[in-house]
Amino acid sequence: MMGAYVVDASVFMYGLRVFGTIYTVPRVLSEVRSSDAEVILQTFIKEGLRIEEPLQKDVDAVTEKAKSTGDYVKLSQADIDLLAKALEVSGTLVTDDYSVQNVAARLGIETQQIRQAGIKLALSWRRRCVGCGRLYDKETTCPVCGSEVKLKPAKR
Repeated sequence: MMGAYVVDASVFMYGLRVFGTIYTVPRVLSEVRSSDAEVILQTFIKEGLRIEEPLQKDVDAVTEKAKSTGDYVKLSQADIDLLAKALEVSGTLVTDDYSVQNVAARLGIETQQIRQAGIKLALSWRRRCVGCGRLYDKETTCPVCGSEVKLKPAKR
């Protein structure tokens, strides 16, 4: 792989070789926990890994898009920062996370998978009560019937 790439923690965990201008965000560093992944991370740093905060305007754009697709509740702040950095540098995002790939597709960010197959199509999600079928924005328990509210793909 050559070009500009924004990488998530799984790149270090799996030891994927990436060549070009490589970026990550500070929050990803706390996700690198194994000693093997730490050694790989240190190698990336020696080879010029750029660890940068994303621009706030890009964080805001990613957050808005993630909320509109329903993926926001599945994304960590590190995920949002990675998407924002990829948007900022017009880079390819290297990740196996399906929610990250879904939002990336909606933002026009190219993705490269590591070990998993990539998403086949971008989805929008909504919260639906498993008991009575009512739709909600934030609830995890239905205030009407008391059943669990789960994320489900929105019908097309």
